[in-house]
Amino acid sequence: MKFPKVLLFLLLVSVSIGYAQTIRLPYNDDSGWMLVELKVNEKPMTFLFDTGWDGLSIRASLLDEYSHGEQIAAIDANNVVQAIPTFTVDNLKVGNYTFSKLPFTDFESFPMINDPIFNCYKIDGVLGNVIYKDKILEIDPIKKEIVLHDFTPELVDTLLKNKFTSVPTYPVEGGTRILVPTEIGAGIKRLFLFDTGDNGYLTMSADRALVAYLASLKFNSYISVGSIGAFGLNESVNRTLITQEGKIKMGKLALDNEELTFTANDNTYQMGVEFIKQFHFYYLPSFNLMYLKKVQNNPVVSTLEKVGYGIAYIDGKYMVAAIHQKEQNVRLGDIVVSIDGTPIEQLCGYRKYLQRSKTTPKLVVVRDGKQMTL
Repeated sequence: MKFPKVLLFLLLVSVSIGYAQTIRLPYNDDSGWMLVELKVNEKPMTFLFDTGWDGLSIRASLLDEYSHGEQIAAIDANNVVQAIPTFTVDNLKVGNYTFSKLPFTDFESFPMINDPIFNCYKIDGVLGNVIYKDKILEIDPIKKEIVLHDFTPELVDTLLKNKFTSVPTYPVEGGTRILVPTEIGAGIKRLFLFDTGDNGYLTMSADRALVAYLASLKFNSYISVGSIGAFGLNESVNRTLITQEGKIKMGKLALDNEELTFTANDNTYQMGVEFIKQFHFYYLPSFNLMYLKKVQNNPVVSTLEKVGYGIAYIDGKYMVAAIHQKEQNVRLGDIVVSIDGTPIEQLCGYRKYLQRSKTTPKLVVVRDGKQMTL
């Protein structure tokens, strides 16, 4: 790979401007997500690192003091818009660096926080994409570390010598979301959101061109109940299609035999955290470039492909929200009581448990008011 000469020059020139500050932030991914330990107003807290989340959020009830701000309009994955209050905290310590007077939204204003998984993993807030606005973002899945860099000669050396592949990103004026031009199959081009807050793999809308491509592959079909966004559930019944034979290309990086999930939701094109964690990754927002090097294969198969059904927390119950179209035992709408003898409310990270299960899980469910074992 040849590093663009103009960019290399700009990188080297920038080294002389100011003091280079590197911020290192280890993450834990037992939940699947990247969870990081921070301090807000000197209080230790656990945050979800989310490149798809615009801004910063925290449970306001955890703070003793803060300054109220204006309400802002926020939109979720179901295209639902809602006004969310904002406030300012004195300081946020990320790794070895302290940010001052940052604006936050109230995490408790988002209904998705009612999903017990946020309490299960004691998630206090969301560290969104603004955190790397003026930095270079590195994610190292081997060391399990998020690093925020300034430009240095050593960084340029790393990209030059270690066989990273450059991938252009789509410029977003005034924004920090990472949008990746991606080719699916042969010649079908879409913009994908690089989203560590999505616990899936590669998800996209089943638009006409993509359904035509999917028809040439082997796939499984599932019936699902809508999708859950930050502001609640889209309750429409949809069809979800999954193949293990997908081909994608990002810049010069070509990948075969990828798991692709096709959903009925409009304008959904996401690279989830399970896909992202295969790569050592650098993102240079000022130059609309990212650099990738594949360092591990992802062993995770989606829950639907693994066991033939998916469970979601809906209206205070754990319900079967998706099933294979040929499923004979589990039914859409079954209320799940336990998995392999453990009450589901005690099974922290039941999604990961189902993915890792080596045998067919035994479910106890309630259907039409009657409890049964499946």
